[in-house]
Amino acid sequence: MKKVLLCVLVLFCVSVLHANAQIKWDAEKFMPLDQVKIGMKGTGYTVFFGTTVEEFDCEVVSIEYNFSPGWHVVWFKGTSDNFKRTGVAGGMSGSPIYIDGRLMGALSLGSFNQREHANLFGVTPIEQMVKVAERGMKPNLTYAGAKFFDYESEYVSEGLNIKPFHYPNGYSVTPQKSNNSQLQPQVAAQNLYQNPMRLSIPVALSRLDGYSMQLLKPFLDRYNMVPVQAAGGGGPVKKSPVEMGQIIGTEYVRGDYVGFGYGTITHIDKNEVLAYGHASSGEGNINMPLSGGYVHFILPSTSRSSKIASPTQLIGTLVQDRDPAIAGLIKKLPSSHHYLPVKAKLQTSDKKIHDINYEVVREQFYTPLYTGLAISNIIAGREFSFNDHTVNTKATITLEKNPKLDSHEIVIENIFSSSGSPGSNVSGTVVNPIRQLITNPFEKVRIASVNFDIKVEDKRKTAGILKAHLDKNVYRPGEEIELTLIIRPYLEQPETLVGKIKIPKDTPDGVVMLAVLNGGSYSSWARSRSPGSFRAQNINQLIELLPDVEPNTNLILELSAPRPGLTVQGEEFPNLPISIQSVMNTALRRGETGYTAGTVIHTAKTATDYVLVGSTTLPVAVNRNAE
Repeated sequence: MKKVLLCVLVLFCVSVLHANAQIKWDAEKFMPLDQVKIGMKGTGYTVFFGTTVEEFDCEVVSIEYNFSPGWHVVWFKGTSDNFKRTGVAGGMSGSPIYIDGRLMGALSLGSFNQREHANLFGVTPIEQMVKVAERGMKPNLTYAGAKFFDYESEYVSEGLNIKPFHYPNGYSVTPQKSNNSQLQPQVAAQNLYQNPMRLSIPVALSRLDGYSMQLLKPFLDRYNMVPVQAAGGGGPVKKSPVEMGQIIGTEYVRGDYVGFGYGTITHIDKNEVLAYGHASSGEGNINMPLSGGYVHFILPSTSRSSKIASPTQLIGTLVQDRDPAIAGLIKKLPSSHHYLPVKAKLQTSDKKIHDINYEVVREQFYTPLYTGLAISNIIAGREFSFNDHTVNTKATITLEKNPKLDSHEIVIENIFSSSGSPGSNVSGTVVNPIRQLITNPFEKVRIASVNFDIKVEDKRKTAGILKAHLDKNVYRPGEEIELTLIIRPYLEQPETLVGKIKIPKDTPDGVVMLAVLNGGSYSSWARSRSPGSFRAQNINQLIELLPDVEPNTNLILELSAPRPGLTVQGEEFPNLPISIQSVMNTALRRGETGYTAGTVIHTAKTATDYVLVGSTTLPVAVNRNAE
């Protein structure tokens, strides 16, 4: 009896899970892998230009089982002239392949450097792709810590230019409302292995330069994506049909800067869509926007060709991202829920003011990366990619109201100057703070907006510290140290700079160290001296630490003694007796406490007109009986 009840329960659970998906196995529409034979003729559908889906002929060459564990591949060769002209191309991932009027699978693989015409390609069987939809077709509302939208709201097709697709056997479908309500748990992101056969996902960006490539390459390599220079702002068509063979993808950035990763639609059943024939980022049950696209052309290459495309309208939501396919819902979505708004007031070196607006998709990896990349490229586009410059930067990260937060605004200000890219340092201002906020382990926080106030000068204002000397050899407690620095401004004659710091009256006799630091070296020194002070123990400590950046134009003088202190839950206690430290830092309290490499006696900061370069330390003798 128990076995019968268990079987009934399992069948019920399976039926509930499958009820979440309208895309189910249908032998009349789909061809199973065991019916595919070498030599069979097939027909593929993809867009070579614009939004017109074209047929291309192909033929089964071989079948490779367990090409990757659990992933079988059918190999075809393209035989028609339109396919031979370009060969297999990035962005074709998902192009549907039919045999005898039934959908057999999605084009997903293609080798580099094929000797002739690049016409061999691999196809993911449709039965493997259907299983992705059967995992559940509900968006993960906890994905990336964001409540994007009310899933129970109506599906609408107004303005989406959705066309019913007529299958070869006469069956047609159009998007409709769904009554599904089961939500799936969040699935953590996984690392996709680098597969040289798997077609890369092209990511069309408004601008590509050396800094962008350096920043993007490690990240995009991880997800088998390839950046392409494209008219990211769009093409002559702003709305594309939602049908098999058309471009589909995600706008990672949109507005004054655009980043669009894309592939091809394989199958639509009412309001559900399958595409790509492989994963995008491989994050499982997610919640990301989907857009249509326009193909400018296919760029032929003797290595491997690529579609060059731009986004059109928002068409739906990506809910499953797994190795055999991506699966999504055709739905009109409010854009503000899926995207983080970013605004910038940019004053270029000609004193003109430019108002910049763009939006970045909400996702734990993409949001920090593209927020920084976009502002960097926008500055480079308005100014220059490599030259002498000085940039004054103010970045404000505003968090949505949360009663657990002591502060809802993080302001980071600094000045950068060099002969490199004026945008690279600006992007670094926000990338790490946004990443830490999104991935923090303490509390789900949602960033409401990011705002920049940036001023660029086409003049380098750096000065290197050449020499440093004290006004005397021995000091009494309570005396002021006068330090004379010789600095050399960029392309100018050396100058004298004076810094002062007072020795506290309770400083004991002995030798203390005077550190002479610029903003960057001060931050590094502070973190190495007392690492526990920079390890947040809760969300409010994290928010307090994020803007803790010393301006690069400050000269910092810091006196420290070679006496260890103690940090307790992120707070430093510098003057505790050794006996108390040993009691507090027991084996029973590991992780809560930690020693510091020295104790700070006093710190003094002096504003200068330069971004200082260099640092040094000087021993200072303290003697109460000194003259």
